[in-house]
Amino acid sequence: METKPTSFARGVPPEERNGLYGIEDDLMEAGGGEPVVAVVVYAVDEVVHKEIAGERYPVVKVVHIEPLRDEKSVAAALRLRDAAYKARTGENALDLPEVDD
Repeated sequence: METKPTSFARGVPPEERNGLYGIEDDLMEAGGGEPVVAVVVYAVDEVVHKEIAGERYPVVKVVHIEPLRDEKSVAAALRLRDAAYKARTGENALDLPEVDD
């Protein structure tokens, strides 16, 4: 059976676990396209098996999202992200827009 890429469940965490809730005005003020660094916790919601197609794939669901708002936390999160990326891929840097750290 072939394993396909991860799929994401629809929906967002409830208000108490969704740090984007209540900061809509700040997000709109920040404007177009600026990345927001956040800590995200997810869980495997289900594993889909398609017997006829011979495929399977995990479906993950975001259970908590917490945007980071101060420079020190953002810089620390970006360092963690870069270290995890290097450990996973062996490459030094992501080719993604960044928040200055």
